[in-house]
Amino acid sequence: MYPPPYYHSNDSAQLQAFLQQHYFGLLLSTNGSLSYTPLPFLFDWQSPGGKTYCHLACNNPQLKQLDGAEVLIVIQGPHAFVPASCYQQQPAVSTWNYALVELKGTARLLDNEQTLALVRQQEAHSAPGMTQAADYQQKLVQAIVGVEINLSSVTGRFKLSQNKAAAEQQAVITYLQQTEQPATVWQMMQNAGAS
Repeated sequence: MYPPPYYHSNDSAQLQAFLQQHYFGLLLSTNGSLSYTPLPFLFDWQSPGGKTYCHLACNNPQLKQLDGAEVLIVIQGPHAFVPASCYQQQPAVSTWNYALVELKGTARLLDNEQTLALVRQQEAHSAPGMTQAADYQQKLVQAIVGVEINLSSVTGRFKLSQNKAAAEQQAVITYLQQTEQPATVWQMMQNAGAS
């Protein structure tokens, strides 16, 4: 789906808020061929430019491509079908509203001690108060490799009917509220200023 410029966002507050809610995505790398792994990511916005962390199984062949490599992460958020009937001006085309963030950066593999610290941080972030026993964490670290990615760019695409008139935006919101589609799309639309 071609994204015209008005769907793009470089607003760091908007992008960080999105990534607090949506942090599962694809880690993509190339070294002769495209490789990808679906993963949860942990973000650190305190570092200059920002960093993100993840870990892969030791036997994941993508690890061979990562150390020092430029990578792309795509985090996709909610999405929903929008029928042409929502638009007053006809003929119109049915479409899809969606939100996603693309992050680019340089990957660095972590050693066992750094990976263990990452595992503990991820557990604290994902399930506060429910950490695994220290001996189990030590065993886990033997089977995974942590990855730190220094971010060079973070951009978003938020296609939320913002190019439509207020009445049409409201028609889309009403349609989405009445269907079995994810409620988060129309809620994001309202938060983005749609009527």
